[in-house]
Amino acid sequence: MSNFEPLITLKISIQRALLGEVTRRLVSVTCGLKDNHIQIRGYVSSDVTQEDIERIQFVGTEVIADFPEGYSIEESCLPVTMGEDMLDFWAFRRAEEIS
Repeated sequence: MSNFEPLITLKISIQRALLGEVTRRLVSVTCGLKDNHIQIRGYVSSDVTQEDIERIQFVGTEVIADFPEGYSIEESCLPVTMGEDMLDFWAFRRAEEIS
């Protein structure tokens, strides 16, 4: 019998993968898991840049490496101005600035 718990693995994995990848532009990261499909969505403070996309894809690469064969992953990066929707959980959320 295996002790593999996919949602717990995802929570731990995303935290590790985000180390060194959180920039000033990154506002939040949310993750979801349905069946064997992982979703990672990053929200950035303004228009999405190629670097933002590459950082989220790198995070996804680190995460999927922690899962057995048969899992798939989808990474996306959106501007926070579109509104933030939480998937299964927030992996990261920047505090709002107090004026």
